[in-house]
Amino acid sequence: MQIPSHFPAEPSAIWGHFHAITQIPRPSKQEDKMRDYILSCAKKLNLKTDVDEVGNVIVYVPATSGYENHETVIIQNHMDMVTDATPDRKINFSQDPIITFRDGDWIKADRTTLGADNGIGCAAALALMSDQSIAHPTLELLFTIDEETGLKGAWGVDGKKLKGKKMLNLDTEEWGSVYIGCAGGIDYEFKQNVRMVPSKIEGHFYKLTVGGFLGGHSGVDIHEQRGNAIKFLMDWLSHLPKESFELVEWRGGKAHNIIPRDAFAILKLTSPDLATEISESVLKRWKTFLPKNDQGLFTAVDKVEISSNEVVHFEDLEKMKNFLQAFPHGAHSYDLASGKQLVAMSNNLAISLLVRGQFYLQSSLRFFDRGECVGLENQITSLAQGFGIDFTKNGEYPSWKPVRENKLLDLVCERYQEMFNQKAHITAIHAGLECGILRDKIGPIDVVSFGPTIMGAHSPQERLHVPSVETFWKLLKEVLKSL
Repeated sequence: MQIPSHFPAEPSAIWGHFHAITQIPRPSKQEDKMRDYILSCAKKLNLKTDVDEVGNVIVYVPATSGYENHETVIIQNHMDMVTDATPDRKINFSQDPIITFRDGDWIKADRTTLGADNGIGCAAALALMSDQSIAHPTLELLFTIDEETGLKGAWGVDGKKLKGKKMLNLDTEEWGSVYIGCAGGIDYEFKQNVRMVPSKIEGHFYKLTVGGFLGGHSGVDIHEQRGNAIKFLMDWLSHLPKESFELVEWRGGKAHNIIPRDAFAILKLTSPDLATEISESVLKRWKTFLPKNDQGLFTAVDKVEISSNEVVHFEDLEKMKNFLQAFPHGAHSYDLASGKQLVAMSNNLAISLLVRGQFYLQSSLRFFDRGECVGLENQITSLAQGFGIDFTKNGEYPSWKPVRENKLLDLVCERYQEMFNQKAHITAIHAGLECGILRDKIGPIDVVSFGPTIMGAHSPQERLHVPSVETFWKLLKEVLKSL
């Protein structure tokens, strides 16, 4: 596939594969076309492959000349991407390609997520198997499914199919940093039936919208105290006089790992002008404390026509609204060893729906220390019990605890300093990587993670830093040569 003119010419192998990947629809749980692309690339090179029961792919790449007796190395990435778009961008992520463009040193997408997370890592792995000039030991290229909705693919990996005892994960987003740990996570769901009753007030139906928040990655960006659109909507509703409105429904949030950018409610209003006036007051107050890069929020009150005349019983509305206002969101503690620069525990109030008599909330907790997280779990479950709301704990995945006594880490840092005349930043990330699960599956292995710079992951602001791709590729090749 020809590289578009707005993509850099070099390194051609990476950019060619990355462009091809952007043209492949690959939402979580719909990785079939991406899997087919990987397998077709391997087939052209007569490489052995394996597809396991859940759909993960392993491509076995023989060692280059002189490296036949060196230890096997695992290169790991995930196939799926977060799918999010601005409200004005119509796209079917199950069918449509990503439209890309260049803005200075950045590759961006047209008002959607770009999929550089983890598409650029996948592209690097594919480039390794197709470039015969790169010196390397035997490689096991592991591509997992469904990482973004709970690391489901990693849970399904059969460790017996992997012989490597060193692993490079290419799924981090800050060039110059070498990651040796990541947060674990737990997802909770809260559900409750609510009573629907005939409308009693005189008025018309309106859609109250809040949008324009940055949103972003619920792990990487949670410390920036960006606004949560669901929280804003509840704040707005709480200031409407009780006798001035009735609720039909509300909807907010996209996924467990995205900070909610947009939300709306359908109300019957006696005075839309009053609703607008209150929204302006709430908007003004929020702008006094939101970060400077998250000041683009807006509200709207638009008349709509709906066929039903049923609304949520006011007592149930009050209960659900108060529950959401009390529900915790944001960073809760910081890692003391990092000088409080790294979030140690957080909660993302991710999705809330109140539709056709059903209330739903999804929450995503992240942690480094599982024991510390118990207190936050108790807080949200006790809150649900106090409001009489049913809850279930769904996916849980372990943290990857940092291990600094790591020969692979030493090697990567040595090569980095030799090549770029500066020290790499050794750190951990408050986001979920598959490394912890895979270490449990495979057994004791040395693991590090590094990658080029990606900003705005999990949001339509996602962008890939072009210069960092070239330096990332150079480091990857030099590390493999040294192994």
